[in-house]
Amino acid sequence: MKALCLYVDGGKGHYIPLKAVEECLNKLGVETYFEEFFEYFDIEWIGSINKFYWRTMLKHPNTEQRLSKHNDANSNGMELAIKYAKRHLRRVLESNLEEDPVDFIFATHPYASRIIAEMLSYMKIDIPVYYYATDVFNAPVASISDRLDGYLISTNEGLERVKKMGQREESLFLVPFPLQSEVANSQRLSKRDARRKLGLDESLFTIQLNLGGEGIGSLSVLEDLDKSGKPVQVVIIGGIDSKTKKRLLHISERTNSNLKIHVRGFINDVSTYLAASDVIVGRAGINTIVEAIYAHRPFLITELVYTVIPSANFIEKYKVGWNASDSKHGASEILFDLIDNPSKLEEVDKNFERVPIEFDAMEVARKLVKLVRSHYEEQEKYY
Repeated sequence: MKALCLYVDGGKGHYIPLKAVEECLNKLGVETYFEEFFEYFDIEWIGSINKFYWRTMLKHPNTEQRLSKHNDANSNGMELAIKYAKRHLRRVLESNLEEDPVDFIFATHPYASRIIAEMLSYMKIDIPVYYYATDVFNAPVASISDRLDGYLISTNEGLERVKKMGQREESLFLVPFPLQSEVANSQRLSKRDARRKLGLDESLFTIQLNLGGEGIGSLSVLEDLDKSGKPVQVVIIGGIDSKTKKRLLHISERTNSNLKIHVRGFINDVSTYLAASDVIVGRAGINTIVEAIYAHRPFLITELVYTVIPSANFIEKYKVGWNASDSKHGASEILFDLIDNPSKLEEVDKNFERVPIEFDAMEVARKLVKLVRSHYEEQEKYY
């Protein structure tokens, strides 16, 4: 069995779940082609425009929410993209599938799932297409399609939402979240052991400030913590460009002696950093939020993009985090309270057991293989 796995280059939200499932498919004996959507069609120039637009929107979250809400209610953009693909990308798809034939396609972005499913139907090629909704608590209207053979999502809230949006009920499947192997297979460490391993102060209240894969998160909490004079250490991870580095250096040089700043940037040892932290702070990226839930670390949201607004509702519903995205200093006030009253974290920790999310990339891979076999068995093609 062979599979084409497609993501869109725009942060790590679409890449990480796809990679986790692909690794498991390989373990099940499925041969995979792991491709970026725009590169697969040799239209990187469109991908560059898409990425530039997305990065620009991340810098202006309030504008992004308004524009994305408007675009989400209007499917014209996706329909135009599908028409363009049918007219201009058909030969590329035919050539790619002839050179590297596959039995199914698995995608983690609506561009890939919708456009390819529509193209295959138009070209009368019988290759099933499966989509995993990486936002898990929600999904864009553009992802809804009768052409999809399977629509996979990891929360009941998300499943019910896309059902109401019009996705065929028989195509919907509730699956575990495909946690990346580094986190799923990691050794559980205590806060003290994790901090010792990372060279951090073992006794200080520890905040993980996540700037996201694009490195466009806010640093305002650092300035507020500095002014407060409270003893705390902040570990900064994510993409850090030259401008951000310069600002961090400036903040570090003038901070009071009680504030310790550790700039780590991109990290591989995600689980150890989670274990070392008392609270995760930053932009509400789905992977980061779900990984924090898995590690039983509360998440303090400081910025939201449109598609993950339901994630804020989710963590507040189960009382495993806070949404301070609408307040300039709300996040800092919450942090001050936690630093002064660390016992409140013990109360939050009890709530994680009630969160209805399962984690298992291998189960997602098994589900895909089962769906593919069922698809072809109906046509007397067995594996």
